[in-house]
Amino acid sequence: MLHRNYKLLAPLAALLLTLLVSGPSTYGQTLQIDSSTANWIEGFADFVRWQDEENYERITIGVIGAPEVANYLARRAQTRSSKPRIQVLELTHRDSFEGLDIVYVGGGNRKHWKEILEKCVRHRILSISSRDGFVEAGGCVEFVVRRNRLRFYIANENTKACGVVISSKLLELALEPNK
Repeated sequence: MLHRNYKLLAPLAALLLTLLVSGPSTYGQTLQIDSSTANWIEGFADFVRWQDEENYERITIGVIGAPEVANYLARRAQTRSSKPRIQVLELTHRDSFEGLDIVYVGGGNRKHWKEILEKCVRHRILSISSRDGFVEAGGCVEFVVRRNRLRFYIANENTKACGVVISSKLLELALEPNK
């Protein structure tokens, strides 16, 4: 009887071991990407300006479909001592984008990109996403992972259409397409 219980426990133990080994690393990697994404978005707030506007006291960042990124940004906003101050709002594609300066578009929103990007142009909003093809669809910034580091593309024509001026320092860090 004891031998039979070991036979039943062996597959369960193997499954548990697999979950313990693979689960946290995938989860940890996702959290690391979310926190890195939030850090980069916050950094963009320091290196972008809008045409004909100066001296931003506060930048409002909308986050669509990425609650962990929104949580990281909100925590960073609370501890941020430098200007501009940051305010973070969670949105959907249906919301009004009035009053926003930056929008981060998370997963599950590809079918709404056209609507989101039209609002970004209309309201002069810097659009950012980590989704493949975002800059080709009209977005301003697309985050990508290269050599285990979070990097980004910047679409200059799209930023100009949104009235956004990006610092030359930030442009130097951007990847060239197809690299």
